[in-house]
Amino acid sequence: MFVYSCVRVVRTIKKIKVMSRGRPSNIEAVVKEKWTLECSEFPSKPELGYQITYHYDINKSKNGPFKTETTYPKGFKPFKPKIEKSKPYINLPVVMVFKTSNRSNAKTKMKIWKNENIDYIISAKSLPGVPDNAPILELGVGNKLIEKYKLKYNL
Repeated sequence: MFVYSCVRVVRTIKKIKVMSRGRPSNIEAVVKEKWTLECSEFPSKPELGYQITYHYDINKSKNGPFKTETTYPKGFKPFKPKIEKSKPYINLPVVMVFKTSNRSNAKTKMKIWKNENIDYIISAKSLPGVPDNAPILELGVGNKLIEKYKLKYNL
């Protein structure tokens, strides 16, 4: 069972006079300019769960928080996915367009893999047929991208 609570902390306040039907109101409406929202998983024992702090400021962002801070408990290790080399998500080719070097007059080339995982291609240190210092221009999955990149880069 998870217990989740939020606490609001107000920092500065801007006052606006509001008119209603009939007589003008003597009470001024309060519009908050800056505030924080602190949410914790276990409010009684914050060291057991994570804590998220949302920072709001109307002058910086009107649609939501401009800054979010997450504090994880001690000993927390994020999930690290296992990337398998020869298990593609679907049977579509992975297309990479790259330059042979980082110079401006370098040749643009295209490499196509039939049965490779795109996550493996992104995270691999070296790939066969691709130089180590080659800047990658485009990377995608699908047969239509082969035709699109051939037209775009004149390959």
